[in-house]
Amino acid sequence: MAYRILIADRDLTSASLCQQVLRHLGHQATVVDSIARLQQALARGDADVLWVDESFSGLDGSAVFHKTARPLDIILVGRGNSTREMGGALPGNILERIQKPFSAEELSSTLQRALERKMLNQENALLRKRLQARLELEGLVGSSAKMQRVYDLIVKVASARHPVLILGESGTGKELVARAIHALGPASQEPFVPVDCGALSAHLIESELFGHVRGAFTGAHQNRTGLLLAAGKGTVFLDEIGELPLELQAKLLRVLQEREVRPVGSNQRLPLQARVMAGTNRHLEGAITQGTFRKDLFFRLNVVSIKLPPLRERKEDIPALAYHFLRRFTGEGSPIEDISREALTCLMGYDWPGNVRELENCIQRAVTLGSGREIQLHDLPSSLQYGLWAREPTAVPTLEQVEKRAILEALDAAEGNCLRAAKLLGIGKTTLYRKVKEYRLENPGRSAAHR
Repeated sequence: MAYRILIADRDLTSASLCQQVLRHLGHQATVVDSIARLQQALARGDADVLWVDESFSGLDGSAVFHKTARPLDIILVGRGNSTREMGGALPGNILERIQKPFSAEELSSTLQRALERKMLNQENALLRKRLQARLELEGLVGSSAKMQRVYDLIVKVASARHPVLILGESGTGKELVARAIHALGPASQEPFVPVDCGALSAHLIESELFGHVRGAFTGAHQNRTGLLLAAGKGTVFLDEIGELPLELQAKLLRVLQEREVRPVGSNQRLPLQARVMAGTNRHLEGAITQGTFRKDLFFRLNVVSIKLPPLRERKEDIPALAYHFLRRFTGEGSPIEDISREALTCLMGYDWPGNVRELENCIQRAVTLGSGREIQLHDLPSSLQYGLWAREPTAVPTLEQVEKRAILEALDAAEGNCLRAAKLLGIGKTTLYRKVKEYRLENPGRSAAHR
């Protein structure tokens, strides 16, 4: 990795030697020989590493470094204890110290150690940021390879301000990804504003996004700030951007290009400060071909895209997700603290067309209906059982399996009422109780208590 090294040294012979060695190592090296030039270079952000000679001793950190955008990595050069004194006055991370006089070999080895330490610090910072991301991504659970790639992209784009397009089927967690990017970015304390582009009419979405002035249309009795401006320096997440009408796509494109918003009915343009992210479950390239989505808007939004895998493509994450939702929905006093092996096998075997959202609802339902220590198979929706069997078309179910399936479907349709379920099945209530007990589909005590 090439770094920009700023050499602050009034000894031009020493500075020239340092510059030559750095350039030989593949780095960019610039020499400054005065406090004023040093201050200007730091204010411009021209340095990744600062090489400071003792000839610059007595630097006033508050005066010279107050415009520096970020903490500096520093290499100190001097004789005796001079580097100790300088190090105490300079803000930043001291990578190395080197004593005068030094040879070209000593200089080279010192620089290499310093830059290797800087790289290690960067890697550690990235790991810490990834750990922070994991904490922030509480709703994005999973350690599969596909989710690891998603986490890496989130960390990489969080510090930027350019648009991000988040792709994925419904229920995969597109808004959670947008929230995570926002939470990890420099504007995390600013508002995060989600907008569902598919839930509002064209007229309403225009007013929601851009705002309007009083009298702009019937019912506009007062000025209204649009969500793009209300977000301030935060983030606006345009969910289901593929549902945005073509006319509004053109207006949004102009806003993104010019970074200005014109409220409906106003001639005044106001600066857009918010970061804009978008999400969709549609195939936008196909929509472009069909003429329902603008190609230029797609390219403007698609600076970076993050594609979320459907749950069926990362089934190894299902147990972690299931237990995550179990912990969320079981409060103090709830007897449920585990998931039975049979129920977990069923969860793993289902294809989850509704993705993580469907799994979340499934666990919430099971916690509501369950009463034992574990979530049992009969606590899960019957559609999961049928979905599991549907993937084995060549397997002929046993009579026991058919009866179990019919009983589960009837109980589900009757909302757990055994009398109604027995009528649906055309059998007696006593027969149903016996079958429930025989197949261990439900706790008989629970059934007797509330049927």
